[in-house]
Amino acid sequence: MSLPSDKSGRLQSFSWFRNEIARRMAGARIGEPLDLAPATAGLDERLAQCIWLDSLLLHAGLKTDSGKALEIRHPGYWNHGQGPDFREARLRIDGRDVRGDVEVHLRVSGWRQHRHHLNREYDNVILHVCLWADEGSRVLNSQGHPIENFTMEPVLFPDLDTIRQTVRVEEYPYQSSAAVGRCQPLMCSLDENFLSRMLDAAGRERLESKAARFADQAAGESLDQVFYQAIMTAMGHGPNKSLFFLLSKRAPLSELLDYLQDLPEMRGGDRETALSKAVFFFQAILLHVAALTPAQDQDLTNVDEQTLEYLGSLREIWRDFEGYFEDRLIPPTRRWTTGVRPVNFAQRRLAGVACLLARHFLGGPVAEVFARRILSMDPALGGRALQKWIKANLIEPFSVRQPEDYWSLRYTFTGKRAAREMKLVGDSRAASIAFNALLPLLLVHARTIADQALEERIWRLFHLFPALDSNAITRHMRTRLFGEDERAGRLLTVEARQQGLFQIFADCCNHNDQDCAGCYYLQARPAS
Repeated sequence: MSLPSDKSGRLQSFSWFRNEIARRMAGARIGEPLDLAPATAGLDERLAQCIWLDSLLLHAGLKTDSGKALEIRHPGYWNHGQGPDFREARLRIDGRDVRGDVEVHLRVSGWRQHRHHLNREYDNVILHVCLWADEGSRVLNSQGHPIENFTMEPVLFPDLDTIRQTVRVEEYPYQSSAAVGRCQPLMCSLDENFLSRMLDAAGRERLESKAARFADQAAGESLDQVFYQAIMTAMGHGPNKSLFFLLSKRAPLSELLDYLQDLPEMRGGDRETALSKAVFFFQAILLHVAALTPAQDQDLTNVDEQTLEYLGSLREIWRDFEGYFEDRLIPPTRRWTTGVRPVNFAQRRLAGVACLLARHFLGGPVAEVFARRILSMDPALGGRALQKWIKANLIEPFSVRQPEDYWSLRYTFTGKRAAREMKLVGDSRAASIAFNALLPLLLVHARTIADQALEERIWRLFHLFPALDSNAITRHMRTRLFGEDERAGRLLTVEARQQGLFQIFADCCNHNDQDCAGCYYLQARPAS
């Protein structure tokens, strides 16, 4: 499959396609300059809303900016229509239970800038939440009554940089009902080759942004540590993604590998025994640093013998290494399991991570291992044959079926055994790791060593990678751009183009799922 290019063979950027669509929507002549709208203006405010929804905060001793005690019983339900951001929040402020709306901005001054102080629709707001404080801003409703303000930045957990690294705003709730956009008639009139090239270019820009993020991280870490962080983040769900990322920083890969070599079983003996011991070691450290093992004084009289034996072995390893990590333990929190199905509980996810660490991180730098695999690939492969190669060589290595592992039949330490064995890392999650973590990592590696042949093969794999599971945004954008046009089914068979939908949603729709008010295309006008 060739990459999107013009007649001269040069790669065309997504901005070229974006501006070409804007030109056609505006009715501009070829070559006529346009006044173009900025993209992604609302991204940071949505991040602040995600922080509030998931309560990514240190909850002990919370106070409003005026010093009143604050307890968040329920953050409210995200409102996708007009009015305050969250409805039916339940809070306890200054010892009094209150129920009502919550509005979120980046700064306190956002309340007046958005003219909420004049809008009666905001009179039921019981708390104004902001990420950062600023001076001289009072929060009053349309009746002139003061509203308590709460600034999140001083009490964020984890820190804001970790949250920015891990929170993907497109994974959060959007309006479920999708309608065709105002660009849809034009999209359906365009040549299918043009649309495919546009989606490819948009997907390519999204991968470039992921690779840039990895390259920034690699400025202070090894590529293996960056990949480990990416795997951990991929294992998370909603509010606990940032906890998985934080755990990868609190228990860094280099230390885990160094301490692993201190175990007698890792010196000599057969490989299978060493790998099994490595998996168990990684589980013991990760589960303890994450505070996901039962407390020493917890009543375990009703658990079975297998659990007692497993816990005893974990604690035996932890006793030897606790001193190295005791100042880095993550405080116990319900966020590990909030909104997570039992099969995806953090304990099971970490057991899967332990298997992946033993499988991929003991034999040299991961990027080099997979780079050699890609360079040995038959260059004549294409189409379905290449997709089959991708599945066998890039996806299946991150799927974990471990029948002998304690967690293959368990959800928790204190629950009953499951009726049937469960994978620790399923095929869908493995595909996500391969696409969203491995490919960006390999792209950074190829550029670091200036290997053009490797980079070209990575792009071929990217453009033919099978589509991952759809989500609310890809379904919404498919309808917004194409309606019932059957071409959508032909265009969106690979993940690169689904990633293109994400990029269009961010750049052109300005993360707006409700209407076309923020549309990049519609705001374009021929320059005067």
